[in-house]
Amino acid sequence: MDFIKELFKNLTRYVGRMTPGQVMMLLGIVFGTIVGAVFVVGWVKDISYSRLYSNLEPGDAGEVIAHLDDQKIPYRLSDNGTSIDIPSGQVYRTRISLASEGVPRAGSVGYSIFDKNNLGMTDFLQNLNFRRALEGELTRTIVQLHEVQAARVHIVLPKERLFKEDRKEATASVLLKLAGRDGLSKRQINGIAHLVASSVEGLKTGNIAILDYDGNLLSSGQESDQLAGLSSSQLEVRKNVEQYLEHKAQSMLDGVLGPSEAIVRVTADLNFQQLERTTESYDPDLPSIRSEERTTTRSTSSDKEPEATESSEEGSTESVITNYELNRTVEHMINAVGLIDRLSVAVMVDGTYEEMENDAGDIEMVYQPRAQEELDRLAAIVQNAVGFDPQRNDQLELVNLPFDRRNLEKEREALDAMYVREFYMDIARKVGLVLLAVLAFFYLKKKSKALFAALGKLAPAHGPLAVSSSQVQPIAEQEQGAEPIQREQREPRLIDQMQATAKERPDEIAKVIKTMMIE
Repeated sequence: MDFIKELFKNLTRYVGRMTPGQVMMLLGIVFGTIVGAVFVVGWVKDISYSRLYSNLEPGDAGEVIAHLDDQKIPYRLSDNGTSIDIPSGQVYRTRISLASEGVPRAGSVGYSIFDKNNLGMTDFLQNLNFRRALEGELTRTIVQLHEVQAARVHIVLPKERLFKEDRKEATASVLLKLAGRDGLSKRQINGIAHLVASSVEGLKTGNIAILDYDGNLLSSGQESDQLAGLSSSQLEVRKNVEQYLEHKAQSMLDGVLGPSEAIVRVTADLNFQQLERTTESYDPDLPSIRSEERTTTRSTSSDKEPEATESSEEGSTESVITNYELNRTVEHMINAVGLIDRLSVAVMVDGTYEEMENDAGDIEMVYQPRAQEELDRLAAIVQNAVGFDPQRNDQLELVNLPFDRRNLEKEREALDAMYVREFYMDIARKVGLVLLAVLAFFYLKKKSKALFAALGKLAPAHGPLAVSSSQVQPIAEQEQGAEPIQREQREPRLIDQMQATAKERPDEIAKVIKTMMIE
């Protein structure tokens, strides 16, 4: 205790000798050291955790925790013990270590199940493992989607039958746990169905049922509604064509007139009929020889006269058989699907506005319609942009109308007012912060003076610590009402003496300065 008291006395004397600036600096250093130490300790203890596994079964979670305890790896449990977090730098190494031990075991099984050779396995078990592996691989693939958090796939492969009428089709069901509330789009659901159907032999998309964890049927019997699917795809193609043509025409008009000066709308009638035609034609004017057969016959005849003289004659006969083939042309044509049968284009163009003085003397914007020659040029631009064809009976309607911009002007005024208000609010916040900082500075300065005054009363004045015995009063006299010890006055400095002399005897100071200048 005596050591602590002596240390406190020495500290008090040391602080008493300091100037107010030195005391303020000392307090700032001590406070900064304490805050820095707290920050460093909190930063060292704050470990960044990342997700190791989620949606674990209780048995798998126990095995993972046991492995982490053996390796002395810190962890945190969440989601009722189904999710485990560990330090970020050890996530991948821990996963590899657990995978080498086959943990977690409840995960989907893939084709790795065939890595082990079991000689005594029957055909039934072999087929069962193949189905499990196929289901596991499909599950892993579906889980790769960002919207899918977990999935289960079940496949039913019927046994092979001898007769066709006894055969059954393969079926499948997919159970999905979605990560967000938006769910899956129709396109994504169809993609999952086609993925499963393409991975299983003999499986059709109409035999796949897709459900979510709430039991909602997302997809079933897709092939039974082919007409509806075809209609939706045709509508999408038509919409894409119309948007493409509108963008071409709108971009050109915006470049000529400026933004928000024209509106273009296109309606496209597309032909989705698929026609297959085979034509066989003959040209009778251009026959061609297909085959020709020639036959030649020779004969010999002899006559005897009475005088026993002989004579002989030889003859030949030729027959020709010619087969002709008419010129034949066979054409097999399949027309393209989605051709444009007819276009209807509607264009609205705003006029020009000029500043004019009204009767009251105010300046206002007056609408002026565009010239017909200019409208004709704009119509030609739109026709070239959309591929206008008069033979298809395409139609183009271009109208010059004044646009109602009152709402636009109100919105612009509101945005401008909001911008000005935010600008001044920002300036007011900055000025307020500066004023607050200045007030805080003067307040702290005032409080620091009071603090230094209090410290001066507690600590002795700076000066020699040793005093003579004649200056020390007994404690008993002080208790009896003796006057308190007065603080020793500071000796005047040389500059103070010079200032006092200059005020009292200015003539002598002037003489001294003249003498110094002469020397």
